[in-house]
Amino acid sequence: MNTERGGGAMVYLVTIFPVEDYAEYSASLDRNADKFARLGATRQWLFRATDDGREVLNVFEFPSVEQAKGFLRSPELDIPKLLDSLTLEIYPTFFLGEQTVYREFAQAPEG
Repeated sequence: MNTERGGGAMVYLVTIFPVEDYAEYSASLDRNADKFARLGATRQWLFRATDDGREVLNVFEFPSVEQAKGFLRSPELDIPKLLDSLTLEIYPTFFLGEQTVYREFAQAPEG
């Protein structure tokens, strides 16, 4: 299946960075879930690297680019302060985009 999307599709804010304590970071996301929703996020995914348990990938979903940008600029969230509290070696890049292609692949027969 190959489905093209665009024009009115949800947008995603994605970033990857290391955290000192994965359990504490995950818990902090849980504690802030209501705030994320108030700021326009509709869904959030957290991934943990298989080769480095400190590296995380965050994905936040928004109904519009404007809401995602508002999320990043929100004084309530204070992204610069949040990043400073994580004691990162470098600030992560934030990717803001929309899904343009979706594919599902049939599983190869075994044997």
